[in-house]
Amino acid sequence: MEMTKSELATFLQEQTVPLIKQHVEGSVAKLIEDSIQKRVEDLRKPTGDPLVAVAAPVKPIEREKGIAVSRIIAAAAKAKMSGFTQNPIDILKKQGDGDIAEEITKAMAAGVATSGGYLVPPQYATEIIDVLRARTVMRRMGIPTIQMSTGTFNIPKITTGSTGYYIGENTNITKSELKTGSIQLTFKKLAALIPVSNDLLRYSQPSADVIIRNDVVRALQSREDQAFIRDDGTSGTPKGLRYQINLATNLINATNAVSLSAVTTDLGRCILLLQEANIPLSRGGWLMAPRTLHYLMTVQNSSGFFVYRDELLRGTLWGFPYATTTTIPITQMNVGATADESEVYFGDFDEAILGESANLLVDASQEAAYYDGSSVVAAYSQDQTVVRAIMEHDFALRRDTSFGVLQGVRWGV
Repeated sequence: MEMTKSELATFLQEQTVPLIKQHVEGSVAKLIEDSIQKRVEDLRKPTGDPLVAVAAPVKPIEREKGIAVSRIIAAAAKAKMSGFTQNPIDILKKQGDGDIAEEITKAMAAGVATSGGYLVPPQYATEIIDVLRARTVMRRMGIPTIQMSTGTFNIPKITTGSTGYYIGENTNITKSELKTGSIQLTFKKLAALIPVSNDLLRYSQPSADVIIRNDVVRALQSREDQAFIRDDGTSGTPKGLRYQINLATNLINATNAVSLSAVTTDLGRCILLLQEANIPLSRGGWLMAPRTLHYLMTVQNSSGFFVYRDELLRGTLWGFPYATTTTIPITQMNVGATADESEVYFGDFDEAILGESANLLVDASQEAAYYDGSSVVAAYSQDQTVVRAIMEHDFALRRDTSFGVLQGVRWGV
């Protein structure tokens, strides 16, 4: 029970001092009584402060981004290994991660150790997202992000703006109508399975944390980029850039001939397409396959000069930043007769929206089975722990004319 300093002073004087007089004699009793009396005088000074102060929060430990999530994964796995005779929260405290344990307790209100699942506190989920942002090309290009607390989020937009008219004397003003619509973001669940050696978890070292962190991020990264660029919105996936643009106007064919002149014309067409649609290009940028970039790096004019290389080495193409990803295929057959075509994307990344949950669910199992690409593997027989990470997000464009896709690109074939 919490006591004020004044109440403690009264308790010492009325209860403790008489007990000392009953059981202790001589100079020792006098010494203890004087000491208590001095303490009573100090306590009676009018402060009104409670005796029992609120415990100071555990000071966060400086870690590399995303490492905290690795520590949570390791603790959940170790708890699973023990048959949950140990609580993951207690394991975190024992391994020196009291700050993480405190944040998990706050986030969850009650532990769910018996289920093996952990909702990673938002501040640590953000760490993973920060590392992810540096590796995924879509996030790296600067897509605005909205934190969604529920599964659906509506963003109003203007579909048709008002129009102004000049009028003559005694002439009626022509009516114009403002039309509005909305963009709806709905959570799509991204799950990643990462097998981890139990030896790595049992004898974990700082380097093991980095390995686990990198595996989680890599698994989320590759699938997320694919979804935001080329998924068609079926089977529970977000609809990517390729299928959110206006296919009638913003999907254009590359020139059949591969030459410096043709490539330069096609790049210009991509920019002009958006300028004519009044897209502000406040954060314009390119996406392309590595093969396409290699061609642009090496193409020369008739005098032997590398046309684009110097600018590309500075990180831009025609003044706009670019990124490469193997998510953009080089095996399409959309324009020509051979399956060796690729795509080049150009658009305003300020016109894209990424809505995501601040929650990251991490689960660990030693009994799970997983598909390794060719066969089903039992984690138990391999002495592995299968880590499952789940994120929720969605992706949308404000306008379907804010990106253009140049298809049939055979540069560098």
